[in-house]
Amino acid sequence: MLRLRRDVMLFPGGKKKAFTMSYDDGVTQDEQLIALMERYGIRGTFNLNPGLMGDNDWLVQGGTGVNHNKFSKDKIAEIYKNQEIAVHSMTHPDLTKVPVGMVSYEIAECRKELEELVKHPVTGMAYPFGTWSTEVEQVAGLCGITYARTTKPTYAFSMPQDFLAWHPTCHHTDEKMFELLDKFLEPINQERYMEPWLYYLWGHAYEFDSYNQWNEIERFLKTVGNREEIWYATNGEICEYINAVKSLVYSATGDYIYNPTCVDVWMQVDGKAYEIKAGETIEIEYEHR
Repeated sequence: MLRLRRDVMLFPGGKKKAFTMSYDDGVTQDEQLIALMERYGIRGTFNLNPGLMGDNDWLVQGGTGVNHNKFSKDKIAEIYKNQEIAVHSMTHPDLTKVPVGMVSYEIAECRKELEELVKHPVTGMAYPFGTWSTEVEQVAGLCGITYARTTKPTYAFSMPQDFLAWHPTCHHTDEKMFELLDKFLEPINQERYMEPWLYYLWGHAYEFDSYNQWNEIERFLKTVGNREEIWYATNGEICEYINAVKSLVYSATGDYIYNPTCVDVWMQVDGKAYEIKAGETIEIEYEHR
């Protein structure tokens, strides 16, 4: 029966909060960061440049010199085995300032080489320097990219409106990082809190050396991690899940919902949580008035 109601996406297990991370360049400091993430049950995505793998260099940031060494190709599958890897272009150019042919090469060749290293499809991306344009988005999509992260902070926990211009919550050097975390961890007030929340943190692991932030990031991860009410996922898992929810098929009255995907999803209808398994149809229950 047609009626006024509210349908809201939930994360796996009926959860209303999710947390993810995204780190760039494939630097050797990633190994220490991954160890911290896995200690606190956190998953994320690491964006790599195959054309720069094995390079050793040095940079000065925040007045401090730090190594900017990259893992060699033979290390990638082992270092990132429990996390997601994604495209960051072959050689890290600003994709908005090079010919479109070079954009397609930088993305497609990066994807191809990463897939050869990990033996599975790689469909995620972070834009080098965080710069993008409508044209770059279009090329990325044609190259098989399903999501791409920018560097534009939202200071919010909302879902992305455009997965090919996915804006993170904030960078780990942002002074608002812990303030946002406190808000994110507040108990849910059902009257004001309807849509699920996603906290998305990004950065470069070498910056923990530059700004002496290793203790700070461990404190952050310890605080946010290992919580029953939070879904810890890679960027790709979040993209796949939200797209699966968007693929749900409703009957004319909305009383039946079919999940045509291979991903189990959760929805909240009028305050009640429903799991809709892959390939199954559920019936929405309601009280007759």
